[in-house]
Amino acid sequence: MEGDRQILTVTVVTPEAAVVDRVTCESVTLPTERGEIGILPGHTPLLTLLGIGLVTCLDGNRTVRVAVRDGFAEIAGDQVRILANQAATPEMVDAAAVTLERTAGEARRMEVVGQEQLDAVNADVAYAEARLALMSASVSASAGATKH
Repeated sequence: MEGDRQILTVTVVTPEAAVVDRVTCESVTLPTERGEIGILPGHTPLLTLLGIGLVTCLDGNRTVRVAVRDGFAEIAGDQVRILANQAATPEMVDAAAVTLERTAGEARRMEVVGQEQLDAVNADVAYAEARLALMSASVSASAGATKH
């Protein structure tokens, strides 16, 4: 607890690096394989499969977003630990390159043979779209912060 306020501490790691390290916030939403879930302080302990999408940490007027792809999320106490196969913050995303990835993935959908290949291509496209959504959310937040 920070003062009288209950908080969560969020960490996002990949096999390569810690992407977000111990960010504090009031609430977290994250994608699971079965849909998006919300986490508040005092949440029941949980271990879940991570899906593809955005992890959003809210703390008053501050928002931290991370695009994630597959892995696990563990909620224990007021700790949210996300072990993702891939993850990116807005600073890590090259929008032009990701747009090309998405376009190439969409084109590959027409060439796949079998459900396994289609699932892999769909996951590639979904992760590209999550990173692009991360960028547009970041731009919207910046624009809102500069308006008075």
